[in-house]
Amino acid sequence: MWEDKTTVKKGNLGEKLVANFLESNNFVVYEPITDKAHGFDRFAIKDKKVAMIAEVKTKSRMNKYEATGFNVSNYNEYKFISKKYNLPVFVFFVDEQLKSIYGNWLNILERKTDGFPKKIANDKIILFSLKNMKDIKKLSDQDCEEIKKYSTRNYKYEFKK
Repeated sequence: MWEDKTTVKKGNLGEKLVANFLESNNFVVYEPITDKAHGFDRFAIKDKKVAMIAEVKTKSRMNKYEATGFNVSNYNEYKFISKKYNLPVFVFFVDEQLKSIYGNWLNILERKTDGFPKKIANDKIILFSLKNMKDIKKLSDQDCEEIKKYSTRNYKYEFKK
């Protein structure tokens, strides 16, 4: 089943943290009710005037680059949905190693900074500069430990500063 996957459990934790953050900032947050892959993680509305897609990536930044990213196929889907429905996409990164939630609007992440965005892994992954990220919220030690239980990294986490 979809919900039993380790990466889905980790992602659900990050999505819950972001939803709580948005709700504490007066957004009404909607989530998919399907137990299958879905087009985006959350839809959020504030004061019936501001609407956005909230996409959540529960993952640590890259080791070798001052960047983070996700699958190009997801990126292309977010771009398509955003353009077709005229809805901005905000990408939240929930990073248990940096103990932080950070991110930005997709159109800002796309700005060229220090050679990013950049595609790697045979053009399957797109990376975005950490310099284009806004700090959103610090994570508690407890939240980070819970997320780490579902880590699938098979190498030590060390990044260059």
